[in-house]
Amino acid sequence: MDGKDYTQGFNDGYLISQHDPELSEAISRATGQSDRLNGMKDGRSQYMKEQLKEKRPSWLKSEKLPKTKSEPEKSKTKGIQPEK
Repeated sequence: MDGKDYTQGFNDGYLISQHDPELSEAISRATGQSDRLNGMKDGRSQYMKEQLKEKRPSWLKSEKLPKTKSEPEKSKTKGIQPEK
């Protein structure tokens, strides 16, 4: 596998998907096993994944914050009236 051919194909596939979706679709159906073609298909897949994320509602786009459990303050004297 030649990394340079794959990388160039990936970048081309991504750009083609942005600017010519019909051509991108045709390339995705192409048969063959070259590094360049595999890169183009993967570049298209990456672009499609990013587009799906963009179409999500805003509440799904935000990074999930870790859940923090708020525990009540522990105190021996809380809620207890002192003896007189």
